[in-house]
Amino acid sequence: MKIGQFIALKVFPILLASFTIYVSSSLAQSQTNLLTRIVTSEEGNLVLLPDWQTISFNQMPPIQKSGLIKVNGLARKWNAGDTPDKYLTLGDIDEALKPQLFSLNNIVSVSNYPDLNTSTLEDFRLLGEQSLQHLAEVVPNLGQNNTEEIPPIAALLKAESPQINTSTTLSNLLSQNPALRKLKLNQVDLSTYTISDIPNLNAVQLSNFKGWENALVKDIPGLSDVPLASFPLPLTESGNKVARIDFIWGRAEKRRQRTVSGSDVAGFSVPCEGENCPNIELDDLENSGRNIRGKFEGSSWISGKYQKVEGGWGCLKSVNGGKEPTGRLPYGSAFKVAVMEPDEKTDTVDTALFFRFRNACGATPYFIGPIPFFTYKINAPVFIGD
Repeated sequence: MKIGQFIALKVFPILLASFTIYVSSSLAQSQTNLLTRIVTSEEGNLVLLPDWQTISFNQMPPIQKSGLIKVNGLARKWNAGDTPDKYLTLGDIDEALKPQLFSLNNIVSVSNYPDLNTSTLEDFRLLGEQSLQHLAEVVPNLGQNNTEEIPPIAALLKAESPQINTSTTLSNLLSQNPALRKLKLNQVDLSTYTISDIPNLNAVQLSNFKGWENALVKDIPGLSDVPLASFPLPLTESGNKVARIDFIWGRAEKRRQRTVSGSDVAGFSVPCEGENCPNIELDDLENSGRNIRGKFEGSSWISGKYQKVEGGWGCLKSVNGGKEPTGRLPYGSAFKVAVMEPDEKTDTVDTALFFRFRNACGATPYFIGPIPFFTYKINAPVFIGD
């Protein structure tokens, strides 16, 4: 994909975010509440896509349903109305975005987060779970600092051992008092301290903190504000294939064999064998007619609201019965895109996103959703990725 130079002959306005742009009629058939950008397909067609350079987790649409799972040591809860930063952990998006490679300094440099010191140490929940010994090991030169010059650590030590002499380096103090090494920072009130109260804390890579994979995105200062395309492994389009919605079929549709939908486990051509196969039927963008049969002509993207396919792996594969909505991964593995409710009467179709949870031993199916995505009309171009 490349960013297209937009020159339109027949145009009319469509409201996107808080401003008006002018788009061709084909683009106006695609609607979303997300910030968007216009790109040009390989065939020269204009396509409306999310602007991942500006969209962060706290700017994504809220999830529509609440849920709770407890399985194999994983206990997670999400509430309708939550944005993804409130229920996704760093471990969930480790493979897709590599957030653990960030330091707090990195986060500020790529986000609109104003100043690390607008957050208290209490807001950095992962920090509170670290022992003094581990902090002395991973924060550059922290052990060589006089303990009195590290206010939250000095307060913790005084609270636990009032008679202790803090006018020595942290390394010396912990060496002389081994029992203090296991103290955790959240054993003292951190609400009055800021990031700068621990020298060089902002330079530590998140993966150096113990338990980083269990930290929620919202509990890392500034991370909720990072655009998804600015993560260490940027979110972007996977491939460059675009098709046109030729027909929109409702629930009366039966048995579809040629599909472009499925899962990363079952493949992305899973037939719909049942009596209930609502779908969007695709065609090439050129719409050349029956004399030229393109790759997508006649193939279907089945509704994930009605067809469930195999998903997940490892110790979390059994969650949700091992099933997820059929769909595609056009933006990589962070989330899945699914067709939802095709409406033949209005010739429109809604799509939605679904996330998954991950840990060291497996991943759930993509079933955490739905999160509203695009609404398309017939003849709209739709990005399908690889």
